[in-house]
Amino acid sequence: MTDDKWLELLEKSPKKAHTMLIEEYGGYVYAVVIDKLRSLCSSEEIEDCVSDVFVELFTNIHNFDSSKGSLKGYISVISKRAAINAYRKLSYRQHITMSADDEETELPVSADNPEEDVQKKLFRQRLWEIVEGLGEPDSSIIVYQYFYDFKVSDIAEKLRMTAAAVQKRSLRARQKIKKILEKEYAKENSYE
Repeated sequence: MTDDKWLELLEKSPKKAHTMLIEEYGGYVYAVVIDKLRSLCSSEEIEDCVSDVFVELFTNIHNFDSSKGSLKGYISVISKRAAINAYRKLSYRQHITMSADDEETELPVSADNPEEDVQKKLFRQRLWEIVEGLGEPDSSIIVYQYFYDFKVSDIAEKLRMTAAAVQKRSLRARQKIKKILEKEYAKENSYE
């Protein structure tokens, strides 16, 4: 079915148009979502994300303009955004859980220097905030590289980039992080 015919059907019978959309593009949406989330999510969470894609699609279908692109392209953008948002939320939740576990097992509160332990915890929290603030794809590259120990080639494949681009973005992201931390350190240690 062409996009224009689908739009005509949407005007005549929204319910039929929505059903046809799910039948025709359901597998495609599922493939996009599972590609982004399979390493992190359960099948239940993937199903939730696919459902969220169709809810957003049906809610915002009035924004689709066939003169600007295809319906499949529009669905693809919504699917990728929903999957990326779900990935961020889930990876952040997992990181927080792992961090809490790590703090209990790896860094017990030292009777000798509790102040240092608090400083380490604050530094890790601040570092995570900076990484999240880098924006995409830089924050994903740093997370994959340093939190999950992925190889550059694996990151490139996952983010659909070249390995050289991943290395360059990683270097720039680390330089940004270094500048931010140095600036904050200088500010904290200045005697104003």
